Amino acid sequence: MKVLNSIINKFEEIVVIISLAVATILTFIEVILRKFFGSSLGFTHELVVYLLITAGLIGASIGVREKVHLGVDIVIQQFPLGLQKTIVIVTQMASVLFCLIIAILGVQQVQNIAKFGQVTPEMEIPFFIPLLIVPISFGLMTLRFTQQLIQSIRTPAKGLLQEEDDAVHE
Repeated sequence: MKVLNSIINKFEEIVVIISLAVATILTFIEVILRKFFGSSLGFTHELVVYLLITAGLIGASIGVREKVHLGVDIVIQQFPLGLQKTIVIVTQMASVLFCLIIAILGVQQVQNIAKFGQVTPEMEIPFFIPLLIVPISFGLMTLRFTQQLIQSIRTPAKGLLQEEDDAVHE
């Protein structure tokens, strides 16, 4: 499982790095072309938007993995330990369920769009290709929240919120 996790970690990081780098380079080229040559590549706006969406959604999966999403631990800490663990587990279960539903709906949307053969306005590629990021990213987030849920179930109530604080401050 650690090998698979390592591969997924690298995949997420590489996708975000490449997406941001290509978006930055294309934006720079487009600015130079417009400012000094009065022309444009024509497709860069659309591609940059898709790349930034990709970086944001895959970045959200990295955020789940690294436990950097906003939480309300200060409120949860006001409850008894057993209830704290229950609250954490229930919120993680809700997160798993939400991400799983969005991933499933994303797959259905991609399938529907692919059936109709719709293409993107500027690049004229099949529109389902950029939409694939929705089920992929939410599938990754589902995996990450499931991993956290399993870890929370295995962790004693006393160390649960302390463990999350330690992970955030590393």
